[in-house]
Amino acid sequence: MSHWIHKTVRLERPAAVLSAVAAFSACLLPASAQALQVLAQPQFRADTNLILVPVTVTDGRGSNIKGLDAESFTVLDDRRPQPIVALYSEDAPSSIGIVLDVSGSTRAILDQEKAAVRAFLQFSNPEDDFFLATVSSNPQVLADRVNDPGEIEDLLQWERAGGGTALCDTVYFALHQARLRPHSRRALLVISDGMDNYSRYTRQELMREVVESDTQIYTIALNNPPVGTKGAAMTEIQRGLAFMDDLAEKSGGVSVRLRSHEDPSAAASRISAAIRNQYVIGYQSPDGGRREQWHRIQIKVNLQKANVYARSGYQLP
Repeated sequence: MSHWIHKTVRLERPAAVLSAVAAFSACLLPASAQALQVLAQPQFRADTNLILVPVTVTDGRGSNIKGLDAESFTVLDDRRPQPIVALYSEDAPSSIGIVLDVSGSTRAILDQEKAAVRAFLQFSNPEDDFFLATVSSNPQVLADRVNDPGEIEDLLQWERAGGGTALCDTVYFALHQARLRPHSRRALLVISDGMDNYSRYTRQELMREVVESDTQIYTIALNNPPVGTKGAAMTEIQRGLAFMDDLAEKSGGVSVRLRSHEDPSAAASRISAAIRNQYVIGYQSPDGGRREQWHRIQIKVNLQKANVYARSGYQLP
């Protein structure tokens, strides 16, 4: 059964929130006895030694490349090659948060954004569950724990553009909501132009949260500058688009830019395929995975003109 929640969330940063984050970080270290169970649940987590990294591989056209084996990949942990001890691939159900920008700056593109959401829902795994959060002056949850995509589609038709743009606050909030979802594979789909003029959290603060999270972020960035835009205004637009790319890159997701004349179905199909067609690579953390040390990960594939999307690193608590 799905549950609807309609509420406005005002973000604060009290000690309780920091304590919750610390408690969650501690949960990234499951007992060794759970290691085999984790292998059947693709996600970015670590036990004492085992690191699991979700990886998406696409060709030059953005289509997913399937059927690769362990010999196709090279894993570098702090630039040191690591032997792959596990490789997993499955179209497993996901818990997906949809972050939709409905702020005043999206009046000209909101219909296109809604079309992208509808198309994405059509391409999703039938066993996925969703929540829907909107970006305006404050984060707002319109639907929580929805199993029927039709419920979200019904809500979309009533949304109108207005208010400030608290994009960083809403993504920050959605990352914390994703941790409460039932499926071990979790993702956010953020649809926006990347602009922000109302958030309490800075982009730098959000990025720190992104790299520490086990939720992958996928973005559809609306690139629709008004005719005649130039100078500082165009620079700000490009900065917003680059921010959307960064959200995806830092979390191991995929970013697609969408112009006003383009069909959003193609972008939605590409994002859905990236979520549903992932490899999970497992390897032993070198030196036993020293605590409180950031490990940089680089995943390579021995194919020409292939794109690899994976997290940039990890840190054990």
